[in-house]
Amino acid sequence: MELPIFLAFEVTDEDQGYPFAVAWSLPEGQYKSVLIKPEDEWLIDWESGQNAAGAPSVQDLKERGETVLDILKEWAEDFRHEEIYCEDPALAQFCLDMMYDAYGKELTAEVVPATAAFEEVDPFDLDDQRRVIMETEELTAVHAEDIARTYIHLYARINGITG
Repeated sequence: MELPIFLAFEVTDEDQGYPFAVAWSLPEGQYKSVLIKPEDEWLIDWESGQNAAGAPSVQDLKERGETVLDILKEWAEDFRHEEIYCEDPALAQFCLDMMYDAYGKELTAEVVPATAAFEEVDPFDLDDQRRVIMETEELTAVHAEDIARTYIHLYARINGITG
C-alpha cells in the first residue's frame, strides 16, 4: 500500500517570512527533510528580528540549505500523486507558491488538509491518536520533519501497515 504525500514547512515569520525547512513523506513510508537556502529576493525586506524561534540564521541557511531549484527537481520525482496533504494547507500553499514562483514553475498537485487522508476516522479520535504518536515517538508539532513523521505513523497505524 502506498502512503499519501504529507508535506510540512517551517517559516521564518508567518506574515512576511519565507520557508526555511521542509519535510515530506514518500509513498513507501520514508520521508525527506531539508533546510531551504533562501532566494535573494526573499531577503529584500527581511530583518534578522523576524526569525522564528529555533530557526537557523540566514548564514546557516545559505551554507547548509538546499537550493529551491534542487528541491523543485526532487519534488518533480517524488510528488507522483495528485494530492499533497498538509496540516496547514494555507501555509503550505503560500510556501509552495513562493518556491515555484521563484523559477516560473507551477505545482501540478493539489494541496489539501491532512485530515482528508483520514476521512473515515472521527476527528477527535484522529487528534488523540496523533497526540499519542507524538508523545511515544518524542515528536513535536513545530518541526517540519516531526510533522511529516507523525502523519506517516498515523497513516500506518490507522491503515494497519507494519514496517
